[in-house]
Amino acid sequence: MVRGGARINAGAKPKWKTGKTKTIRVPEFLAEHLLDYAKKCDQCPSLILSESSKVLNLSGILIHTLNNKKFVYISDLIKFGYDIKPSRLALAVSLETNS
Repeated sequence: MVRGGARINAGAKPKWKTGKTKTIRVPEFLAEHLLDYAKKCDQCPSLILSESSKVLNLSGILIHTLNNKKFVYISDLIKFGYDIKPSRLALAVSLETNS
């Protein structure tokens, strides 16, 4: 009888959706904040944007059509974690959506 050896689907399953992980050293006071940010990015990869990037990743956001023109709702962008400026607009849209 054979014992031991590699088995299909054996071992711990990955907890991260976006790929392989890497161990890094960071200051203790930043560790929790960075981990929270990483978890948010793992839940919604479209949140990962470069500060200098002009690319808006709309993956997972419903794109509507009206009079042969495409558009997205600001409320959908807010739901997916996009930071809308001016913040007054984001607040107004949030209040409309919740009422």
